[in-house]
Amino acid sequence: MVCFSPDDRYLLASAVDNEVRQLLTVDGRLHLNFDIVPTGSSMNYTRSYYMNGNDYIISGSCDESMVRVCCAQTGRRLRDVSLEGNGSEFSMMFVQSLRGDPFREFNMSVLATYTRPSSVSEIVKVNLLAPRDHIEEQSCGLHCYPSNSMGG
Repeated sequence: MVCFSPDDRYLLASAVDNEVRQLLTVDGRLHLNFDIVPTGSSMNYTRSYYMNGNDYIISGSCDESMVRVCCAQTGRRLRDVSLEGNGSEFSMMFVQSLRGDPFREFNMSVLATYTRPSSVSEIVKVNLLAPRDHIEEQSCGLHCYPSNSMGG
């Protein structure tokens, strides 16, 4: 999948198994390769979008319960957000799609689904600036745990 940056300077391309690259639109040259560790799965489809204008990239894959927040200028991984369900045996959630909120900085919505095949997808709202308990309330009983890790 591909998307243009809000200022049309870059093209963000996401492929299979955490392959995310940012290209210059003027000539197609590689600007950044986001070094997100692959899982080894050929079915791990990755989606990435811009957040806060051109400042950040959010990326998630369908075989993982992690949303990564990266700097769009350096490619550095700044933060991880882990999605967890309500505590049942099928509480692991997987990222199906995600978008940054165009009106509120540091907010995003994630379309996620549980591991069980009959489960319904849910939209999880994440405010990266809110305290932990506020994030849980915003996500309708789901738990989103922002991590302070710098990647890896």
